[in-house]
Amino acid sequence: MILNDIFWKNYELDLAEIKVSYLNWAIGYGKVPPEQYRHLFLWPQQSEYCIMNSRYGRAFAISPFGPGVRGVPRVFRKPIPRGLDEIDLALMKRLTTNTKGIREALRECLSKNDIRQARQILLNFYWLKIGVHELLFDYIQFDRGDHNSNSQGWKKGRWGLDESEKWTTLTGIRNRVVNVIRYGEHLQADYVKRLNTKLPGFTAGTRSSFLASAVSWNKYGLCAFDCGPVFWSRRGFVHFRQVKRRMNELRWPYKSNTRTILKPLYHIALDYRMPPIRMIYEPEEGYSLRSMRHRALDLYDVLDDVMDEIYRLRSEMTYNGNK
Repeated sequence: MILNDIFWKNYELDLAEIKVSYLNWAIGYGKVPPEQYRHLFLWPQQSEYCIMNSRYGRAFAISPFGPGVRGVPRVFRKPIPRGLDEIDLALMKRLTTNTKGIREALRECLSKNDIRQARQILLNFYWLKIGVHELLFDYIQFDRGDHNSNSQGWKKGRWGLDESEKWTTLTGIRNRVVNVIRYGEHLQADYVKRLNTKLPGFTAGTRSSFLASAVSWNKYGLCAFDCGPVFWSRRGFVHFRQVKRRMNELRWPYKSNTRTILKPLYHIALDYRMPPIRMIYEPEEGYSLRSMRHRALDLYDVLDDVMDEIYRLRSEMTYNGNK
């Protein structure tokens, strides 16, 4: 599989489409989890089940598009879960196949000791999956710390409970990759070289490398799928190295802001911090299932327009490719 700009652009559009497909499914068919599991989906400040901005993206995880939530049962009709159709199933299959292609391309680069190309592929993948989300929804920036505490200098945004960046563990590698795409930093070769090596902490018979475990479109960083945004490159395909260059030119994160970084590079079709998704006077700022379902007809119109634009871009790419 050749990972050229056409491949990446299609992958970018597939990730945009899966977010819209999830919203269409969740508004129409999503259900509040049973009471004994509900706390797993709520942030401390939430009181209602939210299909967007759920705890660690678990609303998406429990949907037919996600991998599930450990200990929470899912029951779907076969062969097609209710609310999905052949288009959704083909989209998920395409994402799975193309993500496998990304893993294989990374393995090939590593086998040839092509660290530079492996780095670019890995960062493109993670940037598309969660990078724009980290900047636009989470508002990630450095923090100077509390002057009344022992904090010194700048502090980075947090990633889960473990913020270490050790290249000897899966979590450490993932933390480092995420901070690289958050702040436009350099990913050192030590991390890249160990993407396909056996890492400690895995039980016998499990996938024990970063590539096998952490390069998956619907595993890790699922918050990006139920917190958005839906976006795509304005012209052609924007590689992470171009984003990194812009971050560095603007002296991010010490200067500038996320919208200034992204606006010239990306079309943001749905910003989940803005109307019509976020409605600050609605329950849970509009993210709750109750609020979204109450506004369903208006939201379906918006989602249909976004899907029409994605299909138009795909048709345009196909036409230009056949010239």
